[in-house]
Amino acid sequence: MRLLFRPLLRLLRHCGVAIVSTRSRSVRYIDHPPSSAFEDLLLRTFPDLHGLRFIQVGANDGRRADPIRAFIDDYAWSGMMFEPLAANFADLQRHRGASPNLRLRRAAIDVTAGRRQIYDLAPAATAGRPDWTRGLASFSRERVAQAARELGLPDTSIISEQVETVTWPQVWREFGPHPCDLIVLDTEGHDLALLRAAHLAQHRPRLILFEHACNTLDERIAFYRELIGLGYELATHGGDTVACLPAQR
Repeated sequence: MRLLFRPLLRLLRHCGVAIVSTRSRSVRYIDHPPSSAFEDLLLRTFPDLHGLRFIQVGANDGRRADPIRAFIDDYAWSGMMFEPLAANFADLQRHRGASPNLRLRRAAIDVTAGRRQIYDLAPAATAGRPDWTRGLASFSRERVAQAARELGLPDTSIISEQVETVTWPQVWREFGPHPCDLIVLDTEGHDLALLRAAHLAQHRPRLILFEHACNTLDERIAFYRELIGLGYELATHGGDTVACLPAQR
């Protein structure tokens, strides 16, 4: 019987049809072909994507350039989403506020709790420009000023807003006792400092996605050594780094 199927299988492969056993982990790659190192490692790290728990720092509006948007929707993920800017948080509430699995916080995570100034480009300055120009908010005014110069915008296009800051111990208390499966950060240059303060050795999220584009190569290498020392494996894609804990054998 197997000999009879071989010509048919060859014909189907020639036509671009893939036949995979439902017991194979590669089936998920057919359902959701990965488009980045993050998605590839996500599929490799978790045998089942349903019901994962996450913390997202710098959630923006919950849609724009969000690497976990589809997974939250398709696999009933639960977690906390932090967005400090008032306008972005209003959009985040509109897009995600109805979900009982998600806890939305209008706050920035920082090394100290309190209030802090955050900088961004004015909405009028980014109107008609690519989506990424509406995701540049940073504690560093110089980082936003550099982005303004690259876009040919004057310094007067930079605005600021005072926002609440919370610390990682506060976040972990609110998150609860269950394990955190993944952390996703996009804080325009603050990612490494935040992760160093996140007590990774204690909480050990299986997957971490963070932006490295705003850091120097020396800063990146030093932090990569710290992550490797904690047992993480690393991959990079564009301006992002993915760190994952390999499955226990």
